[in-house]
Amino acid sequence: MNVRIPDSANSRLDTALRSLDAAGTPTAEQHQRAAATLERIVATAPAADPTHPGAAAPVRRPRRRLLLIPVAAAALTAAAVVLPGGGDGGRAYASWTPVPTALTTAEIDTVAPACRKRLRGGSLDLERARLVLAERRGEHVALLYRTDDPDISGSCLARNLQGDDDVDDVDVGIGGSSGPALPAPARGFTQGAIADYRDASITDGAAGADVAGVTIHAGNLTVQASVSNGRYVAWWPGAALELDHDQPSGEGDARPIITYDLTLTDGTVVHDAQPTRPS
Repeated sequence: MNVRIPDSANSRLDTALRSLDAAGTPTAEQHQRAAATLERIVATAPAADPTHPGAAAPVRRPRRRLLLIPVAAAALTAAAVVLPGGGDGGRAYASWTPVPTALTTAEIDTVAPACRKRLRGGSLDLERARLVLAERRGEHVALLYRTDDPDISGSCLARNLQGDDDVDDVDVGIGGSSGPALPAPARGFTQGAIADYRDASITDGAAGADVAGVTIHAGNLTVQASVSNGRYVAWWPGAALELDHDQPSGEGDARPIITYDLTLTDGTVVHDAQPTRPS
């Protein structure tokens, strides 16, 4: 049976071995000391995982805010992306507006190269991806790129003053599944990836043919999403996820803390609408 020795144990073994005299052939006493040290190290290996007898428990690392990607049950693979946190969100997004405005062609041409550069190298095929939504909220703009097969979204949040050619503070996230995208029902929607950036969040999904508007409630913020051609996207300066510390693992898993209202084409407003399935 192979025994995995943790890094901390390797460090202690290295220290113990260095304490021996390596100038000549080790004595019997030195061999005994080294063997005893190794036995103590193996004895302190990670505890076994009760769900997989004989397997070592994984090393627990502090969690940072992450990209939560719910995927369809039939999906073969999915990914999660850890994104860095920050503390300047209140100042950085002070110009944010709950209602978006569409980007002009000129603005898209200015911001898109920086977004595509950051997205390159990820799981989104940029040669096939379409720009499906582009919106402005104050000094920041959001672009959403997609492929439908496989079902993958690439979101980009960047700072670009209106009428300016400078683009900075570019953040991107990619999420989805290996299978084809599933359409939303006519009077419903699906919840796609939720990305938690530096003190800002962005999400997208599919909107049914009878859905005219999507409103997202995130804490004390109300956000009107951009909706076009069966997709919606929205971002806001605040959290979309929180850690659930009640999980059996004791570590806590991230869960969405946002709710949705739908406005249908006949004027009906569906409060606290539930996604029919992950997109």
